[in-house]
Amino acid sequence: MNMKKLLVFAMALFLAAGLFAQDEQEQTNENKGDSPTMWLGGEVTFGSMSNLDFTLGPSFGIMVAKNMGVGGTLLFSSGNSAYEWGLEPYFRYYLPVADQFSFFGDAFFGVGGGDNDTDFDGGDYNWLDFGVRAGLQYWFVPRWSMAASTNILSYSSVNNDGEFGAGVSFNTINFALFFHF
Repeated sequence: MNMKKLLVFAMALFLAAGLFAQDEQEQTNENKGDSPTMWLGGEVTFGSMSNLDFTLGPSFGIMVAKNMGVGGTLLFSSGNSAYEWGLEPYFRYYLPVADQFSFFGDAFFGVGGGDNDTDFDGGDYNWLDFGVRAGLQYWFVPRWSMAASTNILSYSSVNNDGEFGAGVSFNTINFALFFHF
């Protein structure tokens, strides 16, 4: 429970810092005619395998049309004597709601593997997942943004043992920071 409070506090702190750092003369890139078409960044996810685990994911994407982009994330997870890796390509659609805010939806497909060295369930494994993720992205300066997202519909399979999930889950939230160019 303390981890959730820390995450909410950190996100509020990032939002407040972005609000104070905003330069009013550079509200959007669209006004200058040089809208960025690519992004580079990464995400941090808490809650994937247990309360102590985390995932780091460098990401790259490119806009293919107005409000539509494609990208991919490399995933590296660890915790509880286990590690995991994966590749997750995605399609993203933005729905702008204000000058610096956009809702987005991702359709994603991921593959990977790992090693679980715990006493009760050890060994190598592979995984496959796909689904839909919803999120909110905030551009705190024209070339930098941060996002928070969660899966709303997903299918996950580990060693061909699958599980379907639906609904908003605040147990696993992805936080990302992006540089747009």
